[in-house]
Amino acid sequence: MMFRCGFCGVALTLVIASATVLSDDGPLFARITGTDTKRLPSYTVAPEYPRKARRDRVEGEVQVCFDIDRQGRPRRIAVRNSTNRAFEKPSIRAVRASTFRPLKEGEPLQSIKSCRTFRFTLQPVEE
Repeated sequence: MMFRCGFCGVALTLVIASATVLSDDGPLFARITGTDTKRLPSYTVAPEYPRKARRDRVEGEVQVCFDIDRQGRPRRIAVRNSTNRAFEKPSIRAVRASTFRPLKEGEPLQSIKSCRTFRFTLQPVEE
């Protein structure tokens, strides 16, 4: 039996459109737009775009500040500024997973906080 109703066609179109939005060509990552530290990174992780924010077409920016220990691991990680809370946890996870070059023996430990800014945009940036 075939149904001919306008509502069914609209509902089907919405389901197909939402599936298309959710099945983009893989993960979308935030861009690192600023870093203020004198320590050289050895491994940098970019935060993954939250799926819900991507679906809702939300963009934003997060600044995360942290200390770097002698071995190059970020410590005392905290969000300084954020335009949307949805981006905070992925940004903190990215900083936690990143590492910096360890200090050489006798090299003084920098006591200034380091900060990194992540920009979550849906459109690719021209490089």
